Amino acid sequence: MEFTYHDEPVTVFTISPRTTKVDAYWRNIELCIDWSSAYRATGILLFEGNDTFVSVWVAAQAAFEHSRTLSPLVAVNPVYMHPFSVAKLVNSYAQTYGRKTYLNMIAGTALSHLQALNDDVTTHAERYERLGEYAELIWALLTTDGAVTVAGKYYKVNALRLYPPTPAHLLPEFFFAGGSEAATAVAARVNGTQMRMLAPRLEEGVVPGETGVHFGIVARESQEAAWEAAERCFPEDKRGERMQELSMKNTDAVWKQRMMKAAQMEQEAKPGYWLRPFRSFQADCPYFVGSHAQVSALIAGLVRCGVRHFILDIPPAEAEFENVDRAFAGAQALLA
Repeated sequence: MEFTYHDEPVTVFTISPRTTKVDAYWRNIELCIDWSSAYRATGILLFEGNDTFVSVWVAAQAAFEHSRTLSPLVAVNPVYMHPFSVAKLVNSYAQTYGRKTYLNMIAGTALSHLQALNDDVTTHAERYERLGEYAELIWALLTTDGAVTVAGKYYKVNALRLYPPTPAHLLPEFFFAGGSEAATAVAARVNGTQMRMLAPRLEEGVVPGETGVHFGIVARESQEAAWEAAERCFPEDKRGERMQELSMKNTDAVWKQRMMKAAQMEQEAKPGYWLRPFRSFQADCPYFVGSHAQVSALIAGLVRCGVRHFILDIPPAEAEFENVDRAFAGAQALLA
């Protein structure tokens, strides 16, 4: 899947399919690791939260252990771990496996989860301010050849040092999820990549300077076959729709509010843009459904607009990964 364009890498991260079944949770991660490795993805996005069944760092180590090529994109939220612990793990992976870790920096989670962690008193803006300080401290610990002393608003350390130094080519890359002005500001503050959802008008939603986009793909040889496959993967689910409606009352995430608004105006989107998986609580992103040629054209258009990172939700079957890989190969041919 991953390729280069004008000597710049175009990375592709996949996502382990959502499930509420405990026995399927780990199996889904293992399968996603296997298929992502087989079809040359850059890595796999791994989630963190009160309701994840397995620690994100256990899953990250599995990605390193079960693949010789993948690098995990680990969701990191200040509410769960001190920045020194994150830096230590990133450094340990670099030393042990000789591969970098990508960090998906998250400011919030469900409001009920924040309340359970006694963090609901922190405002949306304050959480992003804290996230910027958090990322800066991680970077300082990984790049400073010596002791680090910081007296910030949220974190204070005195002559803290990380041993041994992290090799420069294995330093992490920071991704920031979110569509708010605060998310944009914190990504710029630490020279990170801001990830945006695919917009209803497709590549028209890409903002100059933002190089990451998140969406799902169902692709087949023809458009008709793709829609038949999409209907099988994501059938109508009224119970899921009610769950999504409840989840909207439990979040202050700007991106999720925008997605729900887009779902209510889906008829205004370009052909292929599909929000049923989001509306029915089966995915956290929009989907694009189309022929290999249509998906290839979309990917190529996004790359020409400046996108260099793709985070892809792919239905949990190897055939789906194979079809997405074909679409990326087609995009590479178009760009060549």
